[in-house]
Amino acid sequence: MNKSKTLLAVVIAIMLGGCGQMGSSPEEEPEKTPAEMDPADLPQIDAFQNEYSREMMVSTEPVADGYYLMRSKIGAFTIWFPEEAVFMENASGVDGDHYEKLRISYENKNENRGYTGNFQYQYGGNAKKPERILDNLRWRWDYEEEWNEIQEDESTIFYGAKEMAQNEYVVMGYKVSTKQAPQVIEFVYDVSCVNKQAKGCDIHLEKEKEFALEWVKSIQFSGTRSDGGETDGE
Repeated sequence: MNKSKTLLAVVIAIMLGGCGQMGSSPEEEPEKTPAEMDPADLPQIDAFQNEYSREMMVSTEPVADGYYLMRSKIGAFTIWFPEEAVFMENASGVDGDHYEKLRISYENKNENRGYTGNFQYQYGGNAKKPERILDNLRWRWDYEEEWNEIQEDESTIFYGAKEMAQNEYVVMGYKVSTKQAPQVIEFVYDVSCVNKQAKGCDIHLEKEKEFALEWVKSIQFSGTRSDGGETDGE
């Protein structure tokens, strides 16, 4: 009788143990960020192969056709990175958690087209009076036209475009947060032919303006700074 009870207890223990194992699953390993991956396993474009910018890339999956998502060094905003472009580390940098600048460039001799996108983020300071940025841009680029305005759900874009020379244009302005104030990004997009003397040098302003504004529209303010502090309402 004791043997029967002992055997029954063993069977029950085995069954309970099996049920426990069936109900549990091994913990999934967290997905690695691009900065944690082997560069050989990353997309073979500058944004991922450059050690500095690799830390800023969010995912190896394109966010849109021809673009990957980049998060600013201080975590204040995200922006689409064109897959053909190059991150200019020597012209980019941060100052504390309130200022950051990015420079992204592209040059193709066969296409005979090159551009540079300059983006400067500010929290506080001029971000509280972004009209100063327009005044500064007007002075720097001798811009005399009216500024154009684009309203978005959580931000507003002011921009202008100017022909600097034949087949060379600048699209400039700023994007200001309307919900996570005071945050603003000044942008200057400069495009021209690589070889202005070569035949086939033909830059179209409307096409380039559309490209530049799509890029600026991709910028999303995060609402937090690198220290985790909220920017909303400060």
